[in-house]
Amino acid sequence: MGGSREDSGKCQCARYVFFLKKRREKMSGRSPIQNQAEKIFRHTRSNSFGTRSRYQSSCRKFIEHLDDHFKMKNLRNIQDKHLVSYIKHRQSQGVAPKTIKNDIGAIKYMHDLIPRAKHALSNNDELKKGFSISLEQTPAVKGDRAWTQQEYESMQKRTSEIIQKGEKGAETARDARDVMKICRTMGLRVTEAVAVSRAQAEKAVRSGIYQVKNEAKNGKWRKVPLSQEGKEVFIERFPKTSRGQRFFIRQEEKTHEAVNRLEKFMSNHCSKLETPEGVEKRTWRKSDKTYTNSLTFHGLRYGYVQDRVQEEVNQGFSLEQAAMRVTQEVGHERGKVILVYLGGRTP
Repeated sequence: MGGSREDSGKCQCARYVFFLKKRREKMSGRSPIQNQAEKIFRHTRSNSFGTRSRYQSSCRKFIEHLDDHFKMKNLRNIQDKHLVSYIKHRQSQGVAPKTIKNDIGAIKYMHDLIPRAKHALSNNDELKKGFSISLEQTPAVKGDRAWTQQEYESMQKRTSEIIQKGEKGAETARDARDVMKICRTMGLRVTEAVAVSRAQAEKAVRSGIYQVKNEAKNGKWRKVPLSQEGKEVFIERFPKTSRGQRFFIRQEEKTHEAVNRLEKFMSNHCSKLETPEGVEKRTWRKSDKTYTNSLTFHGLRYGYVQDRVQEEVNQGFSLEQAAMRVTQEVGHERGKVILVYLGGRTP
């Protein structure tokens, strides 16, 4: 009898908790999956605040669609058919292809954060083939952004001079020099390079593989071969960086503030080091107008991708095969994205 009373009490308690949960949902005016999404975005720290805010806004529209058309109760049940339905819905509204692709990226970001999701979501190419939907290509090629080798070496030399002379901004120059090496030889985005922690670096030096974590733009972890230059930077930074700290982010400084500090330093010095060859390489035309891309950290990533694609082509792979091999290495899913990094040129 005692056991039965205990079981009865547990059942009553469970029913009461369920009742309170439903009451809170009703009072909040949100559906169960809206509450689940709010919780996911409330607890994640992946990517910048601005990026998370944009992703959350896109996902709210998607969840409204799920509520209206599928009466879904748990986000774990999201699968391709829901994504395809939403894509067709957005297309019927006349939404631009680029916006729809951004929506898809946001939805996949959220899906990666759902605990125990039941279904994997297909990439865009698989969705097009499997469901006969059209996702127009975004005309994103806006010229080449890569540095010439002379420009890269000149900037490395300039940062070393500032460091050796102890000029104003010497520590920022040291950070810029090392972040440049990581971006150029490992293909990391500037935010990913700036956010390198001592723990990540220690594991990379031991294994030869660097693990990009939540600092990635799309929130997806990926493994990158540790370059010799990257290894040297890490080893040099170990004695100056306490455990639990990051190499390039100062005390009381946030990641985006560190990135802004380095980008400002870069813009103050790079224009003086541009070569005629580099300017010609980064100049492009559109609608009878001429544009020239500036030297940036992102341009170093362009150089890395171009070198890697050329290496794969030299090994006998076609351009398409080479692009597919390199794309995941730099945190993308589609080989066509790599064509953007080639600046419209082919090896």
